[in-house]
Amino acid sequence: MVMYATKLTRRKLLVGLITVCAMVVGVGCLLFTGGDEATTVAAENSISCKLATNEDRVAFLRGYGWEIDANPVAEQEVRIPDTFDAAYESYNALQKSQGLDLTRYQGRKCQLYVYQVLNDPSGESGVTANLVLYRDRLIAADICSENADGFVRGITEHPQPQTTDQTTQSNTATEE
Repeated sequence: MVMYATKLTRRKLLVGLITVCAMVVGVGCLLFTGGDEATTVAAENSISCKLATNEDRVAFLRGYGWEIDANPVAEQEVRIPDTFDAAYESYNALQKSQGLDLTRYQGRKCQLYVYQVLNDPSGESGVTANLVLYRDRLIAADICSENADGFVRGITEHPQPQTTDQTTQSNTATEE
């Protein structure tokens, strides 16, 4: 039996989180199979768009209220699985709520861009914005926490800070 021990550093944790996010996004990308852009189903609430440059991606994220570091934390090629497991089905349901659908990209190689989020209302550090593009077209987007019990939510879901709500409730109670 061979054993290996290592110290868990913040950098190793971040690399692990990025790898897990990439795998989740990769699985999501694999859900999409099918034809070219001509067969893309247009939905009224779809956020699908061309994001050919880093400036386009940064502007897109900022357009939804996310403040990010303009330099990506990671850029890598990912492959969407040919078939989805329960985790990918759940991730694709999140994407469908934003007007995106990974099923037509199953088995395809896509590009993942990961950006550090600076203004997440949860106050957590290590929150990232993940954009998955196929031929420069956005096919998946999410905001996720690097914590083991963290969250994954749609890019369009920008919740209000919880501390503001609690402060408002406290002020209202004090005034009465």
